[in-house]
Amino acid sequence: MLRLFISSLALLLALCSCEDATRLAGPEAPVPVGKLVDAAPAVFTASHQGQEVFNITAPKWRDGRRAAVSITYDAPWGIDPVFSLATDAAIARGLSMDVEIVSNKLSHFKRIAITQRMRTELMPRGIGFFGHGHSHIDHDALGYHAAYQSFRTNFSLMRAWGLKPKVYAYPLFAGRDAQTQAANRQAGFIAARGGTRDPSAYYICADGVREPDHWHNLPSVIMGNASTRDPSTHNQLQPILIQTLRRRAWTIMTYHSIGYPEGWGYYPYVEFVRDLDFIRANDFWSGNLASVAAYIQERNALDIQIARFFGNQMPDSFELFIGDGLDNDVYDEPLTLDFQFNSDLGVRSVRITPTPVAGQERFVVEENRLRLNMVPDERLYTLSLERE
Repeated sequence: MLRLFISSLALLLALCSCEDATRLAGPEAPVPVGKLVDAAPAVFTASHQGQEVFNITAPKWRDGRRAAVSITYDAPWGIDPVFSLATDAAIARGLSMDVEIVSNKLSHFKRIAITQRMRTELMPRGIGFFGHGHSHIDHDALGYHAAYQSFRTNFSLMRAWGLKPKVYAYPLFAGRDAQTQAANRQAGFIAARGGTRDPSAYYICADGVREPDHWHNLPSVIMGNASTRDPSTHNQLQPILIQTLRRRAWTIMTYHSIGYPEGWGYYPYVEFVRDLDFIRANDFWSGNLASVAAYIQERNALDIQIARFFGNQMPDSFELFIGDGLDNDVYDEPLTLDFQFNSDLGVRSVRITPTPVAGQERFVVEENRLRLNMVPDERLYTLSLERE
C-alpha cells in the first residue's frame, strides 16, 4: 500500500489554493503590474491515497491578524527622560515599537550605559532598534562608498552592543537613491525605512501583494507638526489605520518628539496614547520593524515537505521538513502556521518533536484546527496524530 502511494504521488506535499471569504468591504486599489501577488493563500496539503489528512497555511500576518503596524520613533532614548514617555506607554499596553540608534551619539564613554539599559529595560519588553546612521546626516548626498561606511559602522557597533541590527531608517528620509539603498543592503540590513507624503503609498503589501516595492526604502507615515500634510493628531491618523485594516496591509509610522514641543515634528503625548489604544483595540499585529520584515520574507520563501510517514493504513505519524532557505542567524522570526485536519479522522491532539514551544510536546486540536508559531529553520519535525 505504501509503495503504491509513493509511486502514485510524485510529491506528497502539494500547493493548493483556497478563497479568502473574510475580506472587508471597501474600495480596492489596483495591483501594480509586476508585483508578487497572492491570488489566494498558499496551502500545503498532505494526502494519503487521495484522502487529505491535513493542510498547513501561513497567514499573512502573525497569529492571523488582519493587518500589521510598526511604530518607529526617531528619538535618542536614554538621553533625556522625555524620550522614555513613548516607550513606557507602549510597554504598558503590551505593544511593540522601535527607537533609533545613531551610533556616534552612543559611542562616548559617558553614554555606554545607555546601550546596557536598552538591553535590559527595552529589549525584553518588545522595544526594538533600528540603525539610524553613524551620524545623523543625508546619506543620499554621500555617494555609495561613504554611505556604506556609515551604514557598516552603525551596523557593527549595534552588533557589538548586543542590539541585534537588522533594519535601518534613513535620517531625513534620505534613502531615495538606488546607490544608497544598495550600500545599506550591502552593510547588512535586511530592510530600511524611508518616509512619504503620498497617502497612496502608506499601505505596504496591501490586498494580495506579498512584497514591498523596495525593501530598502519602505514608505512610512510621517507623523507630527513638521508639515501640514503630516498627521499631527489621532483623528488624522485613524482613517489611515482603518484603511490598513481594510486592505490587510502593513503601515509604518515615523514619530519624532512625542510629548516634546521644542523638538522637530512635535506630536502630543496624549494623541500618541490615543494611537496606541486604537491599535490595541483593533485587529493589528503590533510588530517591530525587523519582525514584520523578516516574517514577510520567511512566508514568501516557506518550504514544507514530508520526508516520511508511518502507519499501517492511514498514517498516524509524519516527518515534516519546514524551512525557507534563508540565513537562520538573521531570519529567526516565528512564522504562524495553521494546521487544518480532516474532520473524518477525529484528530484530538498532536505530538511534535522537537517541540516548537519550550516545555510542551502535546498540542490540543480544537475543531480540527491547530495554530503554532514556528521558525522555518530547516529542521525535521515528527508530527504524531492522536485520534479518537
